[in-house]
Formats: sequence, structure tokens, C-alpha cells
Amino acid sequence: MTLPTQKASEGTLKKRLTILESLSSESRFYHLFNYVEGLCFFAKDKDGILLAANQRLVKLYGFQCEQDLIGHSDFDLLPMQMAEKYRRDDLMIMKTRNPTVNLVELFLNSQGIPSWFLTTKLPMLGKDGQVLGIMGVIQSYEQYKKKLPSHADIQPAMDLIAQNYCEKLSIQKLARLCDLSLRQFERKFRTYFNLSPREYIIKMRILDACALLRKNSQPIGDIALDLGFYDQSSFTRQFKKAIGLTPLQYQKQFL
Repeated sequence: MTLPTQKASEGTLKKRLTILESLSSESRFYHLFNYVEGLCFFAKDKDGILLAANQRLVKLYGFQCEQDLIGHSDFDLLPMQMAEKYRRDDLMIMKTRNPTVNLVELFLNSQGIPSWFLTTKLPMLGKDGQVLGIMGVIQSYEQYKKKLPSHADIQPAMDLIAQNYCEKLSIQKLARLCDLSLRQFERKFRTYFNLSPREYIIKMRILDACALLRKNSQPIGDIALDLGFYDQSSFTRQFKKAIGLTPLQYQKQFL
């Protein structure tokens, strides 16, 4: 086998650069993400201004084409607290240059309806090594779960959670139900869902709370207790952490 010479390698790099610089806007590589089900792509500069997005993210924000979305920031598109949270995450990634991989978090569509997504972000670096901004992908959590291997070994616990997530559930009991130690159960659960069992239960409650708040049919305190939170204060704290708004602020969006 003949190894490539240094001259050939330099020629390849030069050709690569020429091709990349010659690409039309219609041939940008990230447009491939339009054909990956449930996947959104974005790129932002150091100030958090959107520079690029695939069509799925454009539609998610309620725009028609990429050019309409470019130039906006999270503060233009999302609730203030949620935008602030995303900005803090971006600044930390740019500072440390460490990627964030498969972070499970809520994301609001243009109607304010939340869904769970997996977010992966990486710093964008220039040829001189300087940080230019952030790029990342947002993947539908439901689509992600469909691609996971079967979680039959913890299915008894999943069934119990699905039926009783508003109740006080013992993680030890869930582990015993699956004939696993607590440590084995929590490790398997995180492998399958990228969440701890407790985090998974809280997220199910929060999504349920969003649906109830949009109906505006119950007092917030009653919703908190019905969903298994200790009191309205703990519910508000968990809701704001996940959504970026208090339950009352979220509810007012739909009045």
C-alpha cells in the first residue's frame, strides 16, 4: 500500500478549500439535515445572532425561508428566561470550547407549545483557532427514542411510571420491579433516555402541566397538587427551570 505524499495532501487541501469557497448558497452542507427526520440545524455568531438554519428550524420558528430567520437571536424568538438560559449555555461552550452533547431540554414552537428535544452544541472555530460562534443540532426526543435499542429490561418500570407519574414513586421500588439494583437501574435508564428516572418523571409532569395551563380550566395550585408536586412553589420552580416562564406567565400566553 502506497501512502499519500505530502505534496498530494497539500493539493487535496487546496482543492477542498477551493470547492468550499465556491459553493452556492443552495449547496450548503447543512441542507442535508432537511432530510433527517426531526432534526434542526443552527449556527450563531459570538453575539448569539443566527447565521444559518435548516428549513425544519425555520418552519419551527414560524418563518418561510432561511433569509427571514437569519439576523434574529434567541431573545427575539423565545421567552426571556429561556433565551437567557440558552445564552448562558452558549457562552460557557465558547469559553471552555467543550461541546454539549444530547442535552434533553424543552423547546417551544411558534405557537408556544413545548416538546422535548435533544440539543448538541459545538463551538465554531476559525482558521486561527479563535472562537467564531456556536453551531448545533436540535433533535426530536421522540424520534431519538424510536432509534434506541429495546428497553425491555426496564419496561415494567416504564409502564408503572406512565400510569402513575403524578404519584410519589420510589426509584428503589422501580428498580426492584425490574430485578435490578438501584445503581444498575439508574445507569440503564440514563443510557436509554439520557435522563435519570426522577428527571424523566418531572419532565412528564411538566408537559402535562403545559397542556392543563393552556386549557385555563384549573387554578395553578390545584394543577401543582394534582401532578404530584409538593406545593405550588416547588411546581413553579421546576416549571420555570424547564420552560423559562412561570406557570402564570405561560398560561397568560394562551388567554
